[in-house]
Amino acid sequence: MRTLSILFFSMLLLSCNERGQIDSTNQSENLDIKTQDSLAFELCSLYGFDQGIRDKEIFMDLHRDLASKIDLMNFDKLITIVKKYGYPNEKLLGERNWTHQCVATSATAIMLHNPHRLVNDVEYFNLFLEEAEKGNMDRAFLATVMDKYYWSISQGQKVMYGSPFGVPCIETKEETNKLRKEIGLEPLNDNEFKDCG
Repeated sequence: MRTLSILFFSMLLLSCNERGQIDSTNQSENLDIKTQDSLAFELCSLYGFDQGIRDKEIFMDLHRDLASKIDLMNFDKLITIVKKYGYPNEKLLGERNWTHQCVATSATAIMLHNPHRLVNDVEYFNLFLEEAEKGNMDRAFLATVMDKYYWSISQGQKVMYGSPFGVPCIETKEETNKLRKEIGLEPLNDNEFKDCG
């Protein structure tokens, strides 16, 4: 019951925080403490919402479609943050805020629950690639998000980039190295692939 209360409180916070506070300018440098704290609070709210629907007691009762809608809503809110401030990182939020797990892992969790948005929408892919090119986001993590998509649709059998989700197939070597190059990663050597027959 306590977890359910936290989930609904998070929903309330998110809906209250949605009222046009964020515009489309990117101000990733020199945020004042108040703005850093506000952004940290919003990220923690998103993280609570993201993780709350994954609580086994709650998630079993929620229809999968509702969970997908919550994931999409969180992703849309993350996009709004990234467009205004840049990808959340310690430099943006400050060391004091970054020590909180909900701040440091919010964007990671949201992206890993929405990899299809990057693979299927070039606008989102380009937005996060630009953040990687600015140094706001790790390129290897971008590859991990993309691989989560391929891993999910293949039921754990295939990845394209090479990441914690697995090793790509040698049969896709040319495509894999092309995709890696596109996001600024070095190509893989033959011994970094597996034979998928």
